[in-house]
Order: sequence, then C-alpha cells, then structure tokens
Amino acid sequence: MKKNLKLYGIIIFVVAIVILSISITNFQKQSTLLREEIFDKCEMIAVELKHTREYLAETIAIANLQHHKEARRLMPAMAGNEIGKKFYNATGYQLRQISSKYRNPKNKPDKFEQIALTEFEKDKNLSEYKGVDKIDGKKVLRYLIPLYIEEACLKCHSAKETVPEFIQEDYPEDKATDYTFGDLRGAISVAVPIDKAEAEIKGHLIHMTIVTTIGMVFLVTFVTIVMNITIRNTDKKKLN
Repeated sequence: MKKNLKLYGIIIFVVAIVILSISITNFQKQSTLLREEIFDKCEMIAVELKHTREYLAETIAIANLQHHKEARRLMPAMAGNEIGKKFYNATGYQLRQISSKYRNPKNKPDKFEQIALTEFEKDKNLSEYKGVDKIDGKKVLRYLIPLYIEEACLKCHSAKETVPEFIQEDYPEDKATDYTFGDLRGAISVAVPIDKAEAEIKGHLIHMTIVTTIGMVFLVTFVTIVMNITIRNTDKKKLN
C-alpha cells in the first residue's frame, strides 16, 4: 500500500511538472506571436503616417501654398502631431514624431527613442528599430522608423533666417534648422501597451493548467484505484 501511494505521488508530481512546462512554453509562444502581430501593426501605422506627411508636403509644394500661420495645420509636422493625438484617444497607442533637433519640445525624444535615433544615424540602411520598454511603469512595445529631409522639408528646416516668421516667433529656441537634403530629421515613434494582453494570455493558460492538472489527478487516481482493485482480486483468486 505504501509503495502504491509513493508511486501515485511520483506520478502526480511528474504530471504536474510536465503540464507546467507545457503551459510555460505555450505562454512564451503566444507572447512571441502577440508581439510579432503588434510590431506588424506598428509598422503599418508608422508607414501610414510617413506617407501622410509626404502627401501633405507634396500637396503644399504643388499648390505653391505659402507657409503662413493660417495654413500651419497642413504642414506635415503639425498635422502629424494632431493625428497622433486623435489616434491615441481612439486606440491608446502613442504615435509621435520625434527628433534630437526638435522644434516643438513635445517632440523631444525619450531615452529609448534617442537610442533609436543614434542607431539610425550610424546606419543609413536601418529601416526600423524596435524593442520592449516601460512607460509610466507599464510594459510597452516600441517601434520606430526614420525620417529623412526631403526637398519640400527645406522650406522650414534649412537656414534659420529662411524659416517662416510665425515659426520663429512661436519657437524662439528652435533646434530644427540648418538641415540639408538627405539628413536624418528624426523618426516616427509608435508605443503599444501589452501588459493587459499578456495578462489575459497568462490568465487563460493558468486556468487551463489548473483544469488539466485536476483532470489528470482524477485520471491517475482512477487508474490507481482500478489497478489496486485488480491486484487484490488477482491475489484473492491465487489464495483460493
């Protein structure tokens, strides 16, 4: 009897370890798939904003619009900031335009973004920079793509004295000048919170682990009882 109980305990322990290992592996796989899916979405979001900026710049150039205060909402950087605000309110995703040489202090890069800008500066062929970070204590996925100076950008970002007057008045400490064609201007930065999604995956797997473990315990118990009864009946027959 003691031997059977010992065997029973070993089986339960082994089963629990196996189920736990499978659950941990499944969590890692699902977490990886989740991150890959989110990074793909981040790329589409960033590229969409990039093309929107390009379209606005081209439209302003084709229409030969003057860079005056009334038309400022059509300027790529300012339009991008407003789009980012609306996008955040709708999705909770942070969508920013950042630069080391920022004009608007709100576009100043944080530590992660500054590292990305440094990497883009080092390698002109680098098309993206991504990773896991924390913002306000919450885990987020970070994704950035570089922005380079185009011909249309130089109307507002070349020599300081050529910048429209209203920009000089609004941003007296403007750092976004003295660029030339092809220079790294900055980056589009996307940050997506994943704490909640990963917690849901973990909660689901914990529930499945508990249910599976209980089921296996009952199954092993049932098999053990059946085996004991069979052994006893066999022993009785031998005695008779």
